[in-house]
Amino acid sequence: MKLESSKRKRVIILLSPIIVILLGFITATGFSRFIDGWAWIPLAIVYWSSLGFCIVYFKENKQVKDWLKKPENSILPIILSLLLGMFPLSILIINYKLFDSIVLIVLWILFALINPWFEELYWRGVLLDAAIEWFPKWMSILYTTILFVLSHPLMWGVFSIASTSYHLYIYLIVMGIVWSLTYFKTKSLRWVILSHFIVDVGNLTVLTFLNIYVPPIM
Repeated sequence: MKLESSKRKRVIILLSPIIVILLGFITATGFSRFIDGWAWIPLAIVYWSSLGFCIVYFKENKQVKDWLKKPENSILPIILSLLLGMFPLSILIINYKLFDSIVLIVLWILFALINPWFEELYWRGVLLDAAIEWFPKWMSILYTTILFVLSHPLMWGVFSIASTSYHLYIYLIVMGIVWSLTYFKTKSLRWVILSHFIVDVGNLTVLTFLNIYVPPIM
């Protein structure tokens, strides 16, 4: 009976991204009708809350500190994660003057500080751990990465032009794979979260949500 309950719970975990994305889509669609790009704030609250619920409810015997333990030495994936994570910093360097108010700067920094924790503990933590129990490693990485990528246009892309760029999808696919491999190799999310933080700093998150920054190719 306990084994069946465990299997049922794992199925729910694997299907949970669909619910998370659906909740995000409904929130983004509803609020964007009234406050346009500022819908990113209620979306972030709903999104992080749903991820937090999944992390707490589905972690089973694992503690958050287990995902954040001291990483095992695996130089190549760590270097690759950090180098690829720094790629968007060129966007920041070129467009830093778009931050024309303290409010935007504070919101941008807050998002970059908070978002990587929730996303990595869920996508590369809870979800990837559950997937690897049922599927080969490559399939688990593919499954979690595809849903991670789709979450961007289906949630943030409702009001953000930049979040519908196919260039972004390619980059997210690469990062999703690299972050997953880094987690597997180091047995920790520390370097992954740091890399994700750098990405969120470099890609001007809040400015893209408000369409203050739109990639030149769009």
